[in-house]
Amino acid sequence: MNTQTYAQQEQSRAEARKAQVLNAATECFRRQGFHGASMAQISKAAGMSVGHIYHYFENKEAIIAAIVERDLLNLLTITQRIRSASADGDILRAMVDDIQHCTEELNNDQDAPLMLEIVSEAARNPDVATIVHTADRTARERLVELVREGLQFRGVGCTDAQMEGPLEVLYAVFEGLTVRMIRNPDLDPQILLPSLRSVLEHILEELIFKAASKITAAAV
Repeated sequence: MNTQTYAQQEQSRAEARKAQVLNAATECFRRQGFHGASMAQISKAAGMSVGHIYHYFENKEAIIAAIVERDLLNLLTITQRIRSASADGDILRAMVDDIQHCTEELNNDQDAPLMLEIVSEAARNPDVATIVHTADRTARERLVELVREGLQFRGVGCTDAQMEGPLEVLYAVFEGLTVRMIRNPDLDPQILLPSLRSVLEHILEELIFKAASKITAAAV
């Protein structure tokens, strides 16, 4: 076995071990919360020693950082999915059509309570707050890029300042639904589909109107 092959195998094993710890920690955080879940409990759930866990993660904050990163990657796959679906280039229309997928994912999202737990911890813990804020900034930047591409296809453009308000409302709607799913476990996201489509269409139309008005004003 050459050195490169050995290094690749070691990296693969390390990634598998990290995933093992993350899955165990996720389950423990779901059941006991961030403070209630001890490293000993995570160790038992992961089937490895606490010392072995510390080999991969410095502390519980580092585990949370990895969980948040994994959630961020899941969010970024949505933007890629929308781009792939917009074969004709109309990203804004693809965003509206993707609502169906989003509601299905919302219904199957087992990590929603966990992410709320992490956000709650961010209000108390500066280290966790930094992790959450950094991930949120990246997610918002990717959404802005996606919408800007969609507006360009329509022949208009918006500044970041013009997009900030409408897109924050959009985030609030979807993040608020995770709370509603916890408060009302009998809620079927599918019945929300028509209303969600209307909300998204209205927000995108507002952005198009603002951009078009700006162009008209500049031409006068």
